[in-house]
Amino acid sequence: MANLADKARLNADVNKLKFANICYKHNISAVNKGNSATGIGILNEKRIHAVLKEYFEPRSKYHEVPYLGYVADIKNTSGVIEIQTGSLYPLKAKLSSFIEKTNVTLVHPVAAVKYLSWIDPLTGDISSRRKSPKTKPVVSSLVNLYYIRQFLSQPRLMIRLVLLEVDEYRYKNGWSRDGKRGSTRYDIVPLDLIDIISLDTPADYLYFLPDSLKDANEFTVRDFSEATKISHRDAYMVLSTMTAACALRKEKKRGNVNIYTVITKKNKKA
Repeated sequence: MANLADKARLNADVNKLKFANICYKHNISAVNKGNSATGIGILNEKRIHAVLKEYFEPRSKYHEVPYLGYVADIKNTSGVIEIQTGSLYPLKAKLSSFIEKTNVTLVHPVAAVKYLSWIDPLTGDISSRRKSPKTKPVVSSLVNLYYIRQFLSQPRLMIRLVLLEVDEYRYKNGWSRDGKRGSTRYDIVPLDLIDIISLDTPADYLYFLPDSLKDANEFTVRDFSEATKISHRDAYMVLSTMTAACALRKEKKRGNVNIYTVITKKNKKA
């Protein structure tokens, strides 16, 4: 009999295959509509949105459902599922209304592995793809949650950070000499599902806390920044997010330096 680890690996493989099949279908559709060998530029970021919508709810009758004066990406018997590829700030009013009435799952894709191709704006020629050296660590995804932190302690809100491998195409039309800095994104194409991080309880957020800090009685923004290799500003926003989610406690000590401690309570959000 397969043990729990084997079952988890099997489920992960099934989910990856499901995601790959949906990506293939949408990418082929883009090629057919655009008469292009690559299909780029047809759906832009909506392609990721469409793929995730089908992944989390394959029944189209539950897509784009009018609800409480808004249109929910998905509304089924389990509640509402909202998929947001960009900034989460514009969702604040929508989330506030939905959470009052039903369970809400917020799906936020994260480009954990990204390959870049550059498009010559004059000839349309596309460079060979190369792995982007600027991909941020996964912990940086909590920076986006900072803008909806007032909702993170709500028991009806569940977060799904979907880690993806993607191809990104950019025009070489920026202000720098090589045209890359300040360039315009043309398209982003989902390739593979790497993992889904579920944030349902305060303890789930401790996934982002380095082991060296989990064992510490207290730590600062600077400690977190150095341990995770992210900027001081991003570290502050991540720790503020984890505090709002009731995973950490912030106290004032040693002048104006904030001291953070782990809240060991591991039950669901109150």
